[in-house]
Amino acid sequence: MILWASSYSTLLGEEAKKKGLSQEQFADVLGVSRQAVSKWEMGQSLPEVEKLIAMSQLFEVTVDYILKGGDASPVTNEKEKRREASRKIGSQIISAVAAMLSAIGVIAAVGQLNDGMSTMDIYGGLVLVCVGVMILLVGWILAGNRVPNKPLFVVNILLAGILPSSLIAQVILGYKPSPLPPVHSLPVLLFIVAYVVICGIAIYFPVIRSRRK
Repeated sequence: MILWASSYSTLLGEEAKKKGLSQEQFADVLGVSRQAVSKWEMGQSLPEVEKLIAMSQLFEVTVDYILKGGDASPVTNEKEKRREASRKIGSQIISAVAAMLSAIGVIAAVGQLNDGMSTMDIYGGLVLVCVGVMILLVGWILAGNRVPNKPLFVVNILLAGILPSSLIAQVILGYKPSPLPPVHSLPVLLFIVAYVVICGIAIYFPVIRSRRK
């Protein structure tokens, strides 16, 4: 009985409290008296098989864990692994959608260069890129503030950095904003510098943070 008493005390002290159950509430859930629970805790009696099964379902642990104790529950660990796998898949899908939106934004803006492009074309592309970045952040959160898929993350950043870098370069030099800078040495050089800085910072810190976790 000593083994059971020790194991149950651990279970009630940790698992029951996780569920927000007092000893009386725990007894009510199992359909027994509080005195019966007290006897189990003191090692004066053992619960019936159906009560053990009910406990395992309530706490999402195995019956063996209830009887013998242990460091962790296989059932709980398995469920957590499934949740983690689902979050990872979901975050990767979201990252792929974000990359598609950024790509559409860039293609839509650049595609207007030969069709009488207006200043609003670059801003329309920027809106799509911003939506893509926001969706990418959702994927980041779902993955537990980690980069869910590094190659896909890098692609997202490289796509998202094109229009902002071009806009920065042209605004600084006083050119009319367009998806790509004029083919002159200074605008192109400034575009490359802005692009490398923006993408470098956006890629470096999240990836390094993910490695440390």
